[in-house]
Amino acid sequence: MHKLVAIASKRIILPFVLLAIVILAGAMGRAPENTQIQIAMEQEADGRLTVTYELARYRKSLEFREIEGLYRKEHWKFETPGFRLVKYRGRDRIERLNGAKFGRLVISATPNPHRFKKEYQPISRYGEGGVMIYSGHFWPVNARGNRVLVSFNFAPATGAQVVAFGEHSEALTDWRSPLTHPAFIYMGPLEPVETPEVMAVVDPDAPQWIIDEFYDLTPRVFAHLADAFGFSQTTKPNLFLAAPLGEDEGRLSYAGDALPGQFQITLVGAAWKNQTQQALDIFRSSTVHEAVHLWQAAARPKGKGEVAWIHEGAADAIAAESLLAINYWDETDRAEYFVGARDECAQGLELGSLTSARERRSFRAMYACGHVIAAAVSAAEQRSVTEFWRAFISLSEDQNGYTEKMYFALVLERTGNAQFVDQLRYFVRTPLANPDREIGRLLAAALSQGDAPDDEVPLAPTGRR
Repeated sequence: MHKLVAIASKRIILPFVLLAIVILAGAMGRAPENTQIQIAMEQEADGRLTVTYELARYRKSLEFREIEGLYRKEHWKFETPGFRLVKYRGRDRIERLNGAKFGRLVISATPNPHRFKKEYQPISRYGEGGVMIYSGHFWPVNARGNRVLVSFNFAPATGAQVVAFGEHSEALTDWRSPLTHPAFIYMGPLEPVETPEVMAVVDPDAPQWIIDEFYDLTPRVFAHLADAFGFSQTTKPNLFLAAPLGEDEGRLSYAGDALPGQFQITLVGAAWKNQTQQALDIFRSSTVHEAVHLWQAAARPKGKGEVAWIHEGAADAIAAESLLAINYWDETDRAEYFVGARDECAQGLELGSLTSARERRSFRAMYACGHVIAAAVSAAEQRSVTEFWRAFISLSEDQNGYTEKMYFALVLERTGNAQFVDQLRYFVRTPLANPDREIGRLLAAALSQGDAPDDEVPLAPTGRR
């Protein structure tokens, strides 16, 4: 799940992109003997990595899931001669020029200078002398598009260390991510700080008020979420905070990415240097949103058809509930946050349906409209969004993943309001001539099966917590 909050010239642009959520379990260990590829990553200067692929058997190609734009073409260089990168069936494919099989390949990879809008960053400079790696973009897939069985070796630069989940050392050998899922890996000189709740890597260039807020907020929200969801994390999460602020006094940008058991935050803009109410609200709500994803990861989309608005919008709504519960916000704050989501949702649906939002690259609509829907469901069943998600997680685990159809079925089961669920399906799937009016109708259907006038619908449902 990606999150991007930016203020340019004092204007707010709320969260962007998301990626799929999966269950996190297990721990790190030595790779099994049937590992198909071993991937060694060596940290060089200026964020560059030397990446070596050692294949258990000779292959004619290595295939990777495609990345937005031309990242691999522009930022991967073949250190082993005689190879090329081609597009093949919607993937990036590396093969020999002469078509022969191979058993070893060495490349160098550099960071993308511009942040992707809908992808994890393959390599990011992370504080002085450090890099953050998303292992998924270096992980080959098979002919069906599934990731092959790999292990990783991480070799930081001299004087640096590698941090991955609860591990931090001078090197990691034969390491694999829990449940063979991609992970964030930090290599650099920063010493991780371990608390009872998390292992954190925090950029010392971050303003002191941000550091203080980070360490004050984290234990409170983790304790609340563990109690609210009814379970704790199975492994100690990683939190990463970078602050390449720059000199733009009018910029206040928060970028967040979440993975199972991990999330990272990047703050850009000199406006972060001073604590303001605006900066504080963005930092708190966005950070809690990312923390919520750690618990939501227990429910994963089934198959490749990810329904972004379901989990991203709920993460915003649960973040608001959490900030209220731990006394960072009051009901007025939460109501104002909902009004903002309602307005952004209406704007985001002016050019098409919520179902088509990803295709239209209307990423904010998926967050804002998902928030509106989560609040409407909460009003319909008179329970908190978090309580609905406890049931949704249980259902997803029983069914080995969730679908939009399952979501609607659970809403009907818990609310008993068929008219509301029909209105909800219509709202999600239909291009709307007047989105703001349809939001009012959705909320009205949630509360009174469509009989109440729109102006009698509260802006933020109360619900029991």
